[in-house]
Amino acid sequence: MSIMNMRNTLFAMALGVCSLAQAQDTYLNDRLTATDDLNGSARYVGMGGALGALGADLSVISSNPAGIGLYRKSDVGMSFGVIVPNGNGWDKNDPTTYGEKLTHASFDQFGMVFSVRCESKLRYANFAVNYQKKANYNMGFFADNGDLGGLSQMDQLAELATAGFATSNNLAGLAAMPVDKDPSMDNYYLTQNEDGNYQNDYPSYSNNYTRHQTGSLQAYDFNASFNIEDRVYLGATFGVDNVSYRAWSEYAEYGSDDALNSSLYNDVQVDGYGLNAKFGIIVRPVEDNPFRFGVALETPTWYRLKNSTIFNLDQSDRLESYLEYTVRTPWKGRFSLGSTVSNCFAWGVEYEYANYAKTAMGYPKYDYGDPYGSALANDQDFYMNQHTKNTLKGQHTIKAGVEYKPIDGLAIRLGYNYITSRYKDDATFDQYSIDSYAMDYSTSTDYMILGDANIVTVGLGYTFKKFYVDLAYKFRSQSGDFYAFDTSGMEGQAIAPVNVNLNKNQVVLGFGFKF
Repeated sequence: MSIMNMRNTLFAMALGVCSLAQAQDTYLNDRLTATDDLNGSARYVGMGGALGALGADLSVISSNPAGIGLYRKSDVGMSFGVIVPNGNGWDKNDPTTYGEKLTHASFDQFGMVFSVRCESKLRYANFAVNYQKKANYNMGFFADNGDLGGLSQMDQLAELATAGFATSNNLAGLAAMPVDKDPSMDNYYLTQNEDGNYQNDYPSYSNNYTRHQTGSLQAYDFNASFNIEDRVYLGATFGVDNVSYRAWSEYAEYGSDDALNSSLYNDVQVDGYGLNAKFGIIVRPVEDNPFRFGVALETPTWYRLKNSTIFNLDQSDRLESYLEYTVRTPWKGRFSLGSTVSNCFAWGVEYEYANYAKTAMGYPKYDYGDPYGSALANDQDFYMNQHTKNTLKGQHTIKAGVEYKPIDGLAIRLGYNYITSRYKDDATFDQYSIDSYAMDYSTSTDYMILGDANIVTVGLGYTFKKFYVDLAYKFRSQSGDFYAFDTSGMEGQAIAPVNVNLNKNQVVLGFGFKF
């Protein structure tokens, strides 16, 4: 048995993989764990989430836990709404949608604060629990490329097969597999020359790709916060995340006569949980001035996930598998400023930084050992994590929001977010250069480089005695460069990316009761 085959056998036995699995990679891990959208209560969304120093909103439980300390009454509130994607068109009659529409309702937030007044320097001790969407996975898009120039996904798979990356558990191995597993017969996709190298004999000139994904990343946060002499506010939040992701994709390539060369189907489901903690402080430095600043720190989220995948080529028998793995997100730091004017105007700004190059993938501890030393470091996937460092970078987020009350009980809100891309300009997905265990189970080649994002929000709020109701509208603008496969290892050849519109609209309605 060769070294590579022995490695694959040991790892497959350790993870209990019985057939084929969707590889976990930098791009999919980022898709699952990124939290750069604006979600939460309707008031929080209406002010662009810039409440890190202002506080007194249920959704700050996850951005600056000290903000819960500004409550002087108990509160119960919830928010829900409708999301309307405005991206690349989706044909409602296309069978790949499985009868589902992209416009959908979303239950975004539900929580409560218990405020306890204290007769000492400790003015209030507050305790809160809150459910909140951190990310909404629902989306769909087309990415058709009519300018392949003879290049094909099979060229990348031939490169991988020639280099020995093809296994019985990945797409390259399936493409190189002889017909009916008979070594005397060539596969329809790849052929093997006298030197043993694989090649693609079917150039492609156009392709089309369709993806439809659903699910969400949900947070359950538990908070304790304290008000010290109305000058210093301290808070801590323990968070439990729930991941529920499902995606269907179909990819097809066509020859010069528009004849179908190949088609690939993937059905991916990922579920799991994560744990994190957040710590925050808000300080009002001048006693007679409402101006205050806040600082918050969020630990990495430690996820344990499981992936079940079905895929096939050209409607062949569909194969299913199961894979467990771990992901650790980066630390996040936030700094915020805010103030009020005459109880009729409030403003807030917030800055967040997270270095996504520090995202790390690994595997649960098993008693299989590591026969290749550097491939796994403390159960972390060394080579995939190196690819993540080469692909992702630090992300900067700026939030700003204002609230104006023209009359008692009525509030008008505006908000804005600017989020920089966390992808490096030269990011690729050259699987040939990633000597990761995960690549032994890769069933796809596509990837997308996301650009900067802009979010604009407006909102209204009305308070009547102890009751309040809030309404917010959010428009999120972002695009991405989509690649069906990577050509960085093909000398002098490249395909242009397809620019994908990922814009979406959202309306959020919230209401609650303070007592």
